[in-house]
Amino acid sequence: MDKLKSFFKPIGYIVTALSVGYLGVVLFQLDWHSLQFKNPFVSILFILLFGLWASLFVVVGAYNWKLILEFVNGAPIPAKDLFPVYLKSNIAKYLPGNVMHYAGRNYLGSKLGWKNSEMAFSSLLEYIFGSGLTGIIIIIFIVCGLITIPPQITMKLDLNKIAGYSALGAAGGLIIIYLYRYFVRNEELRVTSRKLKERAQRFCSVGFMVLCAKLSVISLVCFVLNCAFYFYLCDLVLDFHIRPVDFFNANAALSIAGYMSILTPGVPGGLGVKESVSMVLMSVYGYPKESLMMSLLVFRIACVLGDVLPYVLVKMYEGASPRGANDI
Repeated sequence: MDKLKSFFKPIGYIVTALSVGYLGVVLFQLDWHSLQFKNPFVSILFILLFGLWASLFVVVGAYNWKLILEFVNGAPIPAKDLFPVYLKSNIAKYLPGNVMHYAGRNYLGSKLGWKNSEMAFSSLLEYIFGSGLTGIIIIIFIVCGLITIPPQITMKLDLNKIAGYSALGAAGGLIIIYLYRYFVRNEELRVTSRKLKERAQRFCSVGFMVLCAKLSVISLVCFVLNCAFYFYLCDLVLDFHIRPVDFFNANAALSIAGYMSILTPGVPGGLGVKESVSMVLMSVYGYPKESLMMSLLVFRIACVLGDVLPYVLVKMYEGASPRGANDI
């Protein structure tokens, strides 16, 4: 594991450096005189309000993780315990590594007696559900004509290659699990096979279908609300108008960039990577780079506020509670 970290970590730093360098070039070429806020004081007030709006998405993320962890654990988990763990650890994604919020969950959760393996697996499922359901929503919206792909972008899906790579990835994952359980946990292969079979059976249950249905509805609602978030943030804060026809297009680009930045190791909070990918994806719709860059910077500020506000509220609540002194 340490060798893998030492291998991928420099890659993350290289990607970050290239992304920041790209943003630096874009910023240097911008015509800053063409940018203006409607009213600086009102714009700051709106940014704070959008930060509060963004914090609601973080709370929804905590609820999603609660549903997934309860499915993995097979038992309900008190919200009063889970939400502080998620909301406090979430801020750690801005530390170098881009995985510290996951490590924080395991650390804080283990103090409550939760199993590290179940928390790690639930975090993996959280990413799979998040990216998978968002991808499905985008595809459905494309089919329905709500999201349009610019003519200069060609999308050709080779289902055979997708199936082949998926099978290869699944096989590789199983091999890693077997090797880990055998050499690290000293577990016999037949015991590992039995545990995997038991876990696989749970994914064919009614409970899993209910979980999928709940997360699908939540993802759809959040996707639409995220569309409104960026649309009105540009309008109210920057007087930068996203065309109504791009209401869903803009957030589709932001969503793709967001999940791509999560995959980049070593990038704190996807800083630089998310903005670079968003610039590339959204500029094909014909918007000026100056306005796009400013909107992405303001969007990042609002999202950071959305991560910080729940953390501060949880810490204030713990500080006011009798047991707060013993918590982190």
